[in-house]
Amino acid sequence: MPAEKVRLRIGDLAKAVLVTGQAYQDPKDALNEFVSNAADEYAEAGPAWRGGRIRVVLRRRGRRPVIAVADDGRGMDLERLRQVARNLFDSAKAGDPRTIGEKAIGILAFQQLGGRCDILSRPLGESRTHALRLVRGEAVATLEPDDRRHARDLPGTTAYITDLDPEVLRVLTLRKVVDYFRRRRGPALARGDYAIEVIEGRASETVTPERPEGVRLELPALGTLWGRLEFNLYVAPRSDRLRRVSVVGRGGVTIIDDLCDLEEFDRAPWDTDRVSGEIGFDALVQTAGRRAIIRDGNAFPIFVDAIRRIEPVVQRAIERVARDVDEAVAERVSDLIRRVFSRVLRELADLENPMRAPVGDEPGEGALFAVEADHLRLPGTGEPPGSGLPAGNGSAAWEPLQPPEPPDLDELEPRLASEDPPLPTARPDRRRSTALPSLAPDPRPGTARSRLDSEAGVVLYNESHPDYLMVKDDESTLVDYLSLLVTKEYAVYNNPRVSGDEVAEEMVRLLVRLRRHLPSRR
Repeated sequence: MPAEKVRLRIGDLAKAVLVTGQAYQDPKDALNEFVSNAADEYAEAGPAWRGGRIRVVLRRRGRRPVIAVADDGRGMDLERLRQVARNLFDSAKAGDPRTIGEKAIGILAFQQLGGRCDILSRPLGESRTHALRLVRGEAVATLEPDDRRHARDLPGTTAYITDLDPEVLRVLTLRKVVDYFRRRRGPALARGDYAIEVIEGRASETVTPERPEGVRLELPALGTLWGRLEFNLYVAPRSDRLRRVSVVGRGGVTIIDDLCDLEEFDRAPWDTDRVSGEIGFDALVQTAGRRAIIRDGNAFPIFVDAIRRIEPVVQRAIERVARDVDEAVAERVSDLIRRVFSRVLRELADLENPMRAPVGDEPGEGALFAVEADHLRLPGTGEPPGSGLPAGNGSAAWEPLQPPEPPDLDELEPRLASEDPPLPTARPDRRRSTALPSLAPDPRPGTARSRLDSEAGVVLYNESHPDYLMVKDDESTLVDYLSLLVTKEYAVYNNPRVSGDEVAEEMVRLLVRLRRHLPSRR
C-alpha cells in the first residue's frame, strides 16, 4: 500500500486562538508532551495497563542524534493516526478525567526539539507498524501503512525526533531529564499510574518520586463544585535547603513547581523553605507551555480561597515543629556537653589548679579543711563546685551556694596588717565530685551571650544573640558554641576574685582539654 499524504488541519479555531501565543519555555517541557501522550494511553486503556512503562531514549552523540519516547499500550490504527493529523486543537481526549490531553497540539511540540518527528505505532491485534511523519514548518504529513524498516515487535507507539537542535543536545542529559520528570510527574509515579525509564547509552535510570521531608500535615481534602482539592504537605524543622509546594492538576501531573510563582502566594509560609509537597486540584487548567495556570473565573478563585484558609494552620505547624526540634536538639546538646565536661573536669582533678580552693578532711598541705569551706558546698552533696570531679552519675543539678558577704574593708585592713598565724591546711581529697551545669534558653535575655543562674545551677544562653542565630542550624557548631559558653561561665564562677588575665588563662586551660573530648567534625 503506497504512502498517503495527509494535510494538517485545525479542527477548532477558537482553541487555536487561545493557545497560538503559548510556547514551551523549556525543551524538557516539549519532551514532556510525548510522555503525556504515552501516559494518557495507559490511562485510557484501563486498569489492565496501569503501571505500564514509558521509555525515554536519549542518543545525543553520533551522526544521527535522536530522542525516542515509547509506550507498550494499544497502539493506533491508520484511521486514528489520520485523525491526529486532521484535528489539531480538537483533541478527542478533552473532558476525559483520566487524561491530561485537551488541545491536540502535543504532537507539534517536536518542533522545539528537532526538525522531524516519526510516530510509529502497531495496533493491538495487528502485525503491521504504521508511521506518521511530520516535518517542521510543513503543513502536510506522510502516513505510511506498513513501515517494515522500523517495525515494532509488540503493540504500542514510539515517537522518534530527529534533526535535533544543538541547544537541545546540551539540555536533554540523562540527569536533567530524570530530575525534571521526578518533579513534574512525582504524584503520578507515587500512585503507580505508570513508570518512566530514561536511557542514554548504557546508562538507564527509573524515575522515582521525590521523598517528602518533614512532618506530614493532616489536612482533610476539601470538596468543591469543581472536584476535590487535596493537600499533601510536609513541614521541615530547618530552612537548610530550597523547599517548595507544587500544584498538581489532572492525571497527577505538576502544573507549576512552585506555588510562590503565583503572586497571590509569594510570601510566608510558602517561601520559608520549610514547607514542601503538593496541592492537587483536577479542575485547574494549565497553559500550552505547561508552566502556568489559566486563571479562569470558576476553579481558580476556589483554589486561591482554599489555600488562604489553610495558611494559618501551616504557619502554626511550622512554629510548633521548629520549637519541638529546637527543644530536642537543646536537650541532646546539653547532655553531650555534660558528658564532655565530666571528662574534662576529671582530667583537671589530677593537675595543679591554683584557681580553685581544694578541700580536704585530713591535715596536710595544699587544701582547706572542709569545715572552713562550708560556703562552697553544694546543698545535699557536701561537695565544693571547684573540686574538679563530676558527680557520680553526671545527672545531678548544679546547685552552688553564694559565698558569704565579704567583710567590710575597714575590718579587713587591720587583719591584713597583722601577722596572724596561717590557717591550718589540709590534704586535698581528689575523690570529691561536683554536679555539672545544665543548659537552657534565657527567658530574659539581655545583650550578653549567656549568664549563670547560680541558684538553679543553669547556664542560660541568649537565643536572640547574633552568634547563636549564626550557629543554631548546625548541631556540631552549636555544640562548640554552647561548650564555649559553659567554659566561660564555669571559669568566671569558680574564680570570682582573680584578675581578667587569670580568668582568661583558666578558660584556655579548660578549652584545651575540652577540644580533645568534643566529637570530631567531619
